[in-house]
Amino acid sequence: MQIARVVGRLVATVKQDTLSAVALQWIQPETAAGAAVGKPLVAVDRVGVGPGELIYFITSREAGMTLDDPFAAVDAGIVGKVDWLNIDGRRVHPHDASA
Repeated sequence: MQIARVVGRLVATVKQDTLSAVALQWIQPETAAGAAVGKPLVAVDRVGVGPGELIYFITSREAGMTLDDPFAAVDAGIVGKVDWLNIDGRRVHPHDASA
């Protein structure tokens, strides 16, 4: 699993049937310190998160398992919202972690 910040929602009126009624979020992977790492990507969202929230996500074949149809063609799936991080023995809240 990796962490990322939701940067926005992706709206697609035409999509594969297996993605019907599934929210899509534009996410930016981050380090635990809140620095952007890599390129932003689109992830399916069955959790119900929104812009600015810190989440954790999975990629590859396992991403489809976040949906009712595990054979859906997806590359990333959001599996949870981060409430806080423990960095060097210190509790850090997501809004404090970003630079």
